[in-house]
Amino acid sequence: MCADRVTGDDVKAMVREGAKRRMSFGFCLDSTKDALLLIQPGNKPEKLRTPLKQGGGKPPMAWGTYVVKADQMEMTCEQAPTKMLLQLKRFLKAGRPKVNVLFYDDGGNLLDSLKPDKTATSGQQRADSSDIVAVGLDPNAVLPLQRRLKRIAPRIAQAPGPLELKLKRALSKSVGLINGGRLQEAETLILVIERAIAALGKDREDEDSTLKRGLREADQRALGAQVKRAQALQADVARASGPARDRLTRAVHKAAKLLKQRDLNGARDAMDRIEKALTSLA
Repeated sequence: MCADRVTGDDVKAMVREGAKRRMSFGFCLDSTKDALLLIQPGNKPEKLRTPLKQGGGKPPMAWGTYVVKADQMEMTCEQAPTKMLLQLKRFLKAGRPKVNVLFYDDGGNLLDSLKPDKTATSGQQRADSSDIVAVGLDPNAVLPLQRRLKRIAPRIAQAPGPLELKLKRALSKSVGLINGGRLQEAETLILVIERAIAALGKDREDEDSTLKRGLREADQRALGAQVKRAQALQADVARASGPARDRLTRAVHKAAKLLKQRDLNGARDAMDRIEKALTSLA
């Protein structure tokens, strides 16, 4: 597996990778005394010693694993000479990771911590659409929300001071909801932000048009989710045996027809009944 080098500008990307899965890291200084930080997925950081040396790295070296939980990054150091730990802390601080970094030894004892720079957590540096990771979620459901956040971000700056800060906090919260898989809540909050901007006259749409568009997009996303559900049910029904399969196949076709008519409630009810029937067959 290939290791990736992290530069100062890549620290935020390093944090995003740690939010997806546990990562290994290796750190030292190269022959010119520049920081050399390598990361790769997995729990065997000692394997990074060779690529560190190949990259010009010199002892002493530090290595271990890290993972990001909520607003902090936990770095477990299997080996961390004091000198290298200080150098690593300085390197990460320069990259302004937006999260607190906690350094532990392999026994779980806290060695040090790096609180995020105040400017990195101010209203100007809150999470935005570029911080969306949304691991394991349907891109077709996430991308429309990400596009909406990207569109409204510059318009928030035109709001009066206190409202601007409030809307930026709401935008940052929306990103967190998306990353947590709570897309319906995120969509509702994004619509609130859009309507607030429209009410100020800072958007090309008026508030009523914004509301209608937001509801239309929400309906479209809900329809897409139900279509996927129907497709999955169709595959499950095809694996059923006996006379029940024909009956359930007709029920799936009926649910699909309701979806085509945009009768989401009727389609949901029909698919609930199909799922119940499949469960009784199992």
